[in-house]
Order: sequence, then C-alpha cells, then structure tokens
Amino acid sequence: MKVRLGGLAAIIGCAALCLALPALGQNSITLTGVNGSYSAGDLCSAGIGCQQVYTGLYYSTVDNTVNTPTICDDFNHNVTIGETWNATAINTSSLNGTNILQTEFGGTIGLVGYAEVATLVSEIFTLNNGTAALFGGVSNVTGTDLSEAIWDITTNGGITGKSANASALVKWVEGLYGSSSAAQAYLNGLSLWILTPAPNNGPQEFWAAPEGGSALLYLLLAGISCFGAMWFSSRNQSGRRVTA
Repeated sequence: MKVRLGGLAAIIGCAALCLALPALGQNSITLTGVNGSYSAGDLCSAGIGCQQVYTGLYYSTVDNTVNTPTICDDFNHNVTIGETWNATAINTSSLNGTNILQTEFGGTIGLVGYAEVATLVSEIFTLNNGTAALFGGVSNVTGTDLSEAIWDITTNGGITGKSANASALVKWVEGLYGSSSAAQAYLNGLSLWILTPAPNNGPQEFWAAPEGGSALLYLLLAGISCFGAMWFSSRNQSGRRVTA
C-alpha cells in the first residue's frame, strides 16, 4: 500500500505505552493516534506485501489511561485508528525462558530477539519523536529507522526496503547479547510492558513506558505489546480514514 501525502493513505507500523499494568493481566487497548512519521520508502514482507507505514510512537488508550505513548513491534498485522482489542501484559522485569513463549514472537526470536527489540524500543521512548545524533555507532537515527529495525528483527530478517540506518542498527544490536542469559539479565533490568494480543497472533503487539526526565526519556511507561503494521487510506482527496 502506498501513502500519498496530502490527500491520502498511510499505513501504520505498531506501538503502545502504559502505566502500571498487572503482570499477565487482561488489558483493553484502543489505538487513538500517530505522530506523523512514516517510512520513506515502501517496506515489504512475505507476510503482508509492500506498504508505507507510520513509525515511531503511536498513541493509545490502555484501559482508562488516554494518550499513552506506544510502540509497535509487529509489521505483519494491520489495525485501524479507533480499533480496540485485548492484550496480556508481561513486564520485561519478569521475562524468562518460559513466559517469553507467551509473547507474540517469543517462539521465534526468543529472549535474545526481545532484548534486541527492547534496546531499540527504549531509544524510541528516549527520542520522543526526535533524532539521535549518534546511537549504536549510527548517525542521525530517527524513530523511523528504529521501527524498521524492530520489524526486521521480529520477522527474522524478513523486511526489505528498510533504510541503511535501520540495517546498521540491526547489525549492531545483533552483537549485543551473546546468550539467552545475557539477554534475560538486560530485560530483567528494565520495566517495560509487552502487551501481547489475546488471543495471540494479532491484532498487534505494543510496548509502553511512564513519563519522566527532562531529556524526554520515558522511564517506566510499562508495556511491551505492539500489534503490527497499520494503514490509512483516504476515501477522497479531502478526507482520510484508517483501514486494515
């Protein structure tokens, strides 16, 4: 799907933040908005084809908490603005080799893959829609670069059309965690939430965290659960709607 800026359509990639979610509790998520950043070129995967998608932070209502910043780690599912679904919350501080299998991608990328994703998710929260002059040895990193790298990891290298920065970020994080135990130690030192759709495998898995810090860093915004790629499509030149 292509996004025509100015009249048009655009696809959303994923993401969600929330405060103090109960471990393994059921939570209601409603996608309410996006920040306006989008992939520069068409991203493609075998699961969903080629689409141009929104990237970086999204905004959601998680249970009764409105305007929660959220981040998507799932490219292969679509959701629409206003769509509501249920998710199971798992905090990174409690992740291990058993409950990682309850996440959307734990069975394929494991603890190491989720540690890689968490590293990139944390930077998106830190940037708060800004740009990093240098991150992971890569210059001028944007939320779009980070989202594209996240989706490449969760699809096991299955994303084409990503930026050179995204490719460099994937290569960098792949060298950070040499074992599942190292990955678990990193994850257990965080307090992010993974919000995995219930039942699993769609709509999308989002991540979330609490606001704090003068450097625009989200410290505890609790949640990792991001639920796939979303897209907007306009009915006419003047109006927009989001559709899956």
